[in-house]
Amino acid sequence: MVSLDLLKRIEKNFGSFDKLKILIAATSKNVDGNGWGILAYQPYSDSLVILQCENHEKLTQWGAIPLLVIDVWEHAYYLKYKNKRTDFVDALFNIINWDNVAMRLNDALKLTR
Repeated sequence: MVSLDLLKRIEKNFGSFDKLKILIAATSKNVDGNGWGILAYQPYSDSLVILQCENHEKLTQWGAIPLLVIDVWEHAYYLKYKNKRTDFVDALFNIINWDNVAMRLNDALKLTR
């Protein structure tokens, strides 16, 4: 379950927890090639954002602190899911530790104040 503070920020930035899940899943599933879908905190706007990073160098995200990173490089899912990246991303929502995401947000807030 999501902590109240994290849930408030999610609702402020994305409308609802379900919308966040839809957006980060779509972002992760649609990485062109290999990379990551990222839920991050942007201090300059005091907001949560969803970012997409391809490979190691493309679309590097500066000015954002990662809170949750979904690895969609083939090594993360191929043994179990083969080429079904979408099934892998959907299954991740059953194991994400939202308390850890909330802790990372609190740490990010401390760093930027």
